[in-house]
Amino acid sequence: IVSNSADVVTLPEASTVLGCQYTIICGTADDLDINPNDGTDTILPFYFGDTIPGKLAPSAGDAVRCTDAGASLVMEAIGNDSWSVIGTANGTWADVN
Repeated sequence: IVSNSADVVTLPEASTVLGCQYTIICGTADDLDINPNDGTDTILPFYFGDTIPGKLAPSAGDAVRCTDAGASLVMEAIGNDSWSVIGTANGTWADVN
């Protein structure tokens, strides 16, 4: 998935797509929000950044946002209510509710 403006990506319910991976790329400097399907799905804690890593630990239902053109991450549905970032996310990401 590559954004081309301020976009919102809503992930499917993790339990229905176990093992599914998405590569998400922030194509512009506009807000790119990645939302879990509902208030019970969680994007698990992950590290981001190219030089000094930051760490996000979103709560259940929280979205993550990128405004850093060229930033990317790979997510995988790993449990009934869990999405995991595979490796370290590239660029800068923030937790948004």
